[in-house]
Amino acid sequence: MMFKALLLQSWYRLSDPGLKKQLARDLLFRRLIGRDLSESVAAQRTLWRFRQKLEGGSLLERLRQQLAERDGR
Repeated sequence: MMFKALLLQSWYRLSDPGLKKQLARDLLFRRLIGRDLSESVAAQRTLWRFRQKLEGGSLLERLRQQLAERDGR
């Protein structure tokens, strides 16, 4: 969900508050990240922290490792 939200943020050039607002009210955004109207969306701080971890490489490296393990490399 978080990665998809960051993709939307990048594609639509949204700030963290703008992304939070779009996730809260836009049905298309909710559908793309897999959230129903009754479910809450991530806080701005949570989005920021996730992006920082992703940019720091730790999450990307973990993803690469999982993909390599899955593919038997």
